[in-house]
Amino acid sequence: MRFPEYRFFLDPLSDCVRAPHSRGNRPQRVPWAGVCLLLFAIASLGACAGRTGSTGPIAPPQVVTISIPPGPYSVAAGAQQQFSATVTGTTNTMVTWAATGGTISSTGDYTAGNNAGTFSVIVTSAADTSKSAQMAVTVTAAPPPPPPPPPAGTASSISKDGITWTFSQAVPVGQFVNGDYYVVGPVTITAINPAPTTATPYENGSVKNLPTSNSKSGFDSRLNDGTDESFWFDPTVRVYPPISLKAGDSLVSSISVAQIHSLPEVMRSTDMSVSPVATVSVLTVLSATPSADAFRPSYCDRSQTIYHANSLQRNLLPSLAPPNPSGTPPLSQFETWYRRPWIDTDPFLFDAPGEYMPSYGQHVAFADSYASLLLMLNFPADQKVNLTNYFVQYGIDLYGCVQTGYGWPAFGGHRSGRKLPIIFAGILLNNDGMKDVSATFPNQFGEDMQTLYVNKIPPAGSFQQAWQGATVIYGGHYGVTTDGTPVSPGLYGPYEQLQPSSWPLINGDEQLGEAYRRCCTSVSWVGEALTIHLMQAENVWNYPPFFDYVDRWMTEDDTQAIAQIKAQTGFDYSANWERQGQTRFWLQGEFPQYTFIDDMWAAYRQ
Repeated sequence: MRFPEYRFFLDPLSDCVRAPHSRGNRPQRVPWAGVCLLLFAIASLGACAGRTGSTGPIAPPQVVTISIPPGPYSVAAGAQQQFSATVTGTTNTMVTWAATGGTISSTGDYTAGNNAGTFSVIVTSAADTSKSAQMAVTVTAAPPPPPPPPPAGTASSISKDGITWTFSQAVPVGQFVNGDYYVVGPVTITAINPAPTTATPYENGSVKNLPTSNSKSGFDSRLNDGTDESFWFDPTVRVYPPISLKAGDSLVSSISVAQIHSLPEVMRSTDMSVSPVATVSVLTVLSATPSADAFRPSYCDRSQTIYHANSLQRNLLPSLAPPNPSGTPPLSQFETWYRRPWIDTDPFLFDAPGEYMPSYGQHVAFADSYASLLLMLNFPADQKVNLTNYFVQYGIDLYGCVQTGYGWPAFGGHRSGRKLPIIFAGILLNNDGMKDVSATFPNQFGEDMQTLYVNKIPPAGSFQQAWQGATVIYGGHYGVTTDGTPVSPGLYGPYEQLQPSSWPLINGDEQLGEAYRRCCTSVSWVGEALTIHLMQAENVWNYPPFFDYVDRWMTEDDTQAIAQIKAQTGFDYSANWERQGQTRFWLQGEFPQYTFIDDMWAAYRQ
């Protein structure tokens, strides 16, 4: 079948196609039919497309935006701050930066100027320069430059064993051979840490130029040996920053314990130290830098006599074999105790630095005995250096104090142990002043005042022997002066020239003299006497009754005497720790090597 052939044309008045008019069976040809067909196609894609849904609507053009992360921004003068910007709405994310109050790089690195104030950072889009963002920047004043480091050999503060002194400016500093610090003055201390308290309870005290004029303490007000001893505290001797010090001055600063009676007593571990002071450090102000081998001048010595470790005649120390190696303590134990300053200007050691110094004279004498006897042994010479230095330093300190008029005259068991370190230091330093200390400063040492020949009791020659036959006796609680005169006759003086039934009693129930002779004095003198004997220095000690009394204590059989005392008075001294001939039982359970003195005596005295 043939379909009629149609020719179409585009009606210029319509967007639709229709059949043309016919003249008979032949269609009319229109000359611009091709043009119309093209226009039809274009019109169809345009006008008719909206009705057919063949394509979506044309999207609107995107808008460029630019932003900076929110601040606030604060920059020190001269410092830098990196900025960043986010550009959206265009593939061209390039930006330009501008700033006030400083300069900014093409990558957003802002450098603040020298003037403080509030300024701006502006960022502009390269794709659309009408788009920009701005952020406020606060420029702060530049911090002051750090102080320049102090010159070599100087410091603006010093710390020693937990105590820090801060100075108003850097000053020349150094250390003595024992490790204590000096400064070349004058100097002003602006702060001490831990800070001294300014009200009750007074703690962490500092005292300038010991000894105090009234022998009272300024370190801590909580003085208590079982009873309140705060009478011995004086807040007026304390000093507080700012403290001006000149050459010749020394400052002793302390750290208090949190709880009194909490530190085990040195040489007697089951007792607690009576002192509320834990540790002290000494700062010495000199006029010039000393040699590297200098000992610290005594904290009591305002003339600041300098002694030198290189002058020590260490060859005078014997080199004996330990008689009982397992019962011989290590040097390190006593190095630990003597390394820090022993402050010894309170009459009863109520403020001794309890971490490392005894608070009772008997225990001082025991510690001195152990330390000095260890130095008699054959440890290698280099191993004995530190303890020798520390023990000599203690002797130097004591000598400086006795030169100022301070001393340790007899008072029960409180005043033992101070003469030996001075004599020891004097021998090794070959210092005549130290060696002659008891002649120059008589009646200042407990051991000598509490021992005497019985025929010296006035009137001289009245007694030739004691009640049990001894020719050298105990001098009593307060002892005697160099000529044998009792400091306080009767209860506090010699008594062994009398029969036990005639001995005075304190409070009616205690033989004060005999009780202290057996508990708290004689046992602690044995090691001291043995050290001097081993150094062949009895003549330097210059008090023969002391050595004869110690020999009596260690060699006399007191069995019969104890029986007679009990028979005449009822007092019983038969406990092993009260017996003559030993030191061990007073130390047993208190110190690990409790037989050391007895072992040394048995090996090198008998």
